[in-house]
Amino acid sequence: MNTKKYMLYLLFATLLLPASLFAQQAESNSGFFRDVKQDMSESQEKIVSLAEAIPADKYTWRPADSVRSVSEVLMHIAGSNYFLLAFAGIKTPENATEDMGKDVTDKEKVISALKTSFKDLQDNLQKLNKSDLEAQVKMFGHDTSTRNVIFTQMGHLHEHLGQLIAYARMNGVVPPWSK
Repeated sequence: MNTKKYMLYLLFATLLLPASLFAQQAESNSGFFRDVKQDMSESQEKIVSLAEAIPADKYTWRPADSVRSVSEVLMHIAGSNYFLLAFAGIKTPENATEDMGKDVTDKEKVISALKTSFKDLQDNLQKLNKSDLEAQVKMFGHDTSTRNVIFTQMGHLHEHLGQLIAYARMNGVVPPWSK
């Protein structure tokens, strides 16, 4: 290959790489990914605002002996923000488990763990692209797609948001967004 051709090839490759990276980022900010990020952001804001609105002395409150307390629900959400995406092959931190921190009841520590897990969740979703959605994975022993793992994650957040709304209302706390 002569020098001119090599330089032209190098210039072409240099121009293509940023375009390819931009296309991947644009893909992760449109369509399905845009909608997922918006929904997760809204759920995150509501869950965190409820966690902040519930008084610290209510973090150990539970409606019955056999169900999770306020802090346990919040820490379960934090753990699941890591746990569920692990089915899609996303590496989780060593200390992140589905029910991590069952014994953590300090409001500030719970909120910090929750915020960190949401940041990691959003960062990990940013790494996925359209082809990743079609990847076949096993979740709870069943064949499914990465897309369904994301749907499960979203449903899980909504399920526990509803639970926290009920907990808050039972303790005289009005969800901040509905005042």
